[in-house]
Amino acid sequence: MFFRIINLLLLSFLYISLNAQTPIVDVDFDDCNIVDNGSLAAKLILIDDAKCECGLEGESFEFDGVKDGINFDDKVNFLFNSDFTLEFYFSVFNKFDIVDLVSFKNECSGDSSFSIQYFPSINEVRFLARGSEFVNIELRLPLDDSQCWHHFAVVRNGFKYFIYLDGKVSENKNSGDKYVFSNRNILSISNNSCVYDINSSFQRFKGRIDQFKVFNYALNELELRKRRILSDKILNQDTTIFLGDGIDIEMGPTCADNFNWSDKQDLSDPNILNPTITPEKSTKYYIYFLMKGKTCKDSIFIHILDKDKLDCEKLLLPNSFTPNGDGLNDIIKISNNFIVDKLKSFEVYNRWGTRVFRTIDKNEGWDGNYKNEKINPGKYVYKVKYICKDKEYLGQGIINLLR
Repeated sequence: MFFRIINLLLLSFLYISLNAQTPIVDVDFDDCNIVDNGSLAAKLILIDDAKCECGLEGESFEFDGVKDGINFDDKVNFLFNSDFTLEFYFSVFNKFDIVDLVSFKNECSGDSSFSIQYFPSINEVRFLARGSEFVNIELRLPLDDSQCWHHFAVVRNGFKYFIYLDGKVSENKNSGDKYVFSNRNILSISNNSCVYDINSSFQRFKGRIDQFKVFNYALNELELRKRRILSDKILNQDTTIFLGDGIDIEMGPTCADNFNWSDKQDLSDPNILNPTITPEKSTKYYIYFLMKGKTCKDSIFIHILDKDKLDCEKLLLPNSFTPNGDGLNDIIKISNNFIVDKLKSFEVYNRWGTRVFRTIDKNEGWDGNYKNEKINPGKYVYKVKYICKDKEYLGQGIINLLR
């Protein structure tokens, strides 16, 4: 009997774990299909004639800002009165008024509803939930118009809401127990009931939507960051190289109709997205993307060093790092390893003198673990023995591990 209970608990845990990995609504628009591939299998109704176009990882749908929209059937209506994450990518071409992106409502001024809106005049995205005429939740984040595609999510966790946009998160706002969304609402893309109201300043969304998903649990900021697709982005970080060396550019996916590099003279081929750049001096390089008349851009700064002028004694390491798995500052390593001709050892010690990390690879760093276990926040001592210009040096200092 005991083992049967254990097995049932394990099966239940496995079911919950698997379920948590899958969106309950999953519309990727690939192969030009408007189909919910999620476990809910909701029906989608296309309004007018949105067009299938290039997307992030396949196809997306483009809305004309005049009549195009999508409605979901009422299978989705139960999703929003408990924890949820609603996530999608969009590329917006609107220039004026209030733009209807996504809404869950049945009338323009209706209570017990929510909407996601874009304000082109101030480049801002807003989530507005109406509990009653006098009780609202409003969350806003600035939109960087230099990007072609934007990753957005609204998250409910208990009675708290927050929104996420392109790696940024809003404050959390607590709704108390006043927000029960109406089961008469309609979940829609670019078909908010306000667009039919002649007294409303709303206009339909003009642009592209892709990767529309709803999870029946709350994703956290770290999970959302990890899900972000870096479209129209240079994947290389700003870097330092020696004079005469080059760097091979890596680029994320793009739907651009055209693109243009700055400082073409330093590029192996200015007509491709992933050239080799060989600067003669420290330079910030820009790439400009043109998509449906919208211009977006990204950049990389390449700092140039003259090997003959290196200061071998200036070994640089950050004084702190945060190994929490968010992809930012998770590993501590030598920042200017270009001065290291040979690394004899890079070691980290705790306050009791126990060595918790060692490497002889100058490109390797410490992830804050010891024997495959996370260790406590605190101060740690590093010692680096290295060869520069045929002479041995010792660099040492303090590292602050923060969690």
